[in-house]
Amino acid sequence: MTKQFANIGLILVLFLWEAMLLEAETIVLDASSCDRMAGISEAAPRQSWALCEPAKGFFSNGEAGLMPGISLLIRFPLDQIPKNSRIVHAELVVPVIWGYGNEPRFYVWRIIADWGPGVCHLYSRTLPKKVKWTKPHAGGISSDRATRPTDIIRVAGTENKIINVTEDVELWHTGAAANNGWLISVEDLGVYIRFYSPSWAYPGMWKLKITFEPETTK
Repeated sequence: MTKQFANIGLILVLFLWEAMLLEAETIVLDASSCDRMAGISEAAPRQSWALCEPAKGFFSNGEAGLMPGISLLIRFPLDQIPKNSRIVHAELVVPVIWGYGNEPRFYVWRIIADWGPGVCHLYSRTLPKKVKWTKPHAGGISSDRATRPTDIIRVAGTENKIINVTEDVELWHTGAAANNGWLISVEDLGVYIRFYSPSWAYPGMWKLKITFEPETTK
């Protein structure tokens, strides 16, 4: 009899879990849907597109090579998620080509400060008026960027890195924090990491996958 009840209980649990999965939905956004993106560089302190320097003094976002002083700002809009829904899981897919240096790794930071047109190493925006970062390069902890990184990701070779960003997306979706996107940076001296560029030929390789369900689902 006990075994029979146990089997019934297992069936009920599986049934409820399947029902939850049926109610949950997943959307996949790629970088072409981003409404804000920039590459900021200490070497080009007033430029917004400076993820690489293919020729001396010439900066562009044709490639994405990060090292200390060169970072990517990227924001995905979340307007496709219904207001009366709960975030179940979210992951950011970042395509890495290769990394150089001692145990190369990159950081993903939730950005706190608002940023926009004219964003660069020195300013979070220059239009309609100039607004400086608390510290250059969005370096202000708890003012420009979150107190701690969302994740620190080690690089071993060419691969798509999958980063759990559920907490960040939940904060943005609920309105507990403004969606100012992420800063992707390299903080360790001597480390250089090259990524497929999200702004040029490979926006489809950068993805934000979000699974959500109605708030009433338990």
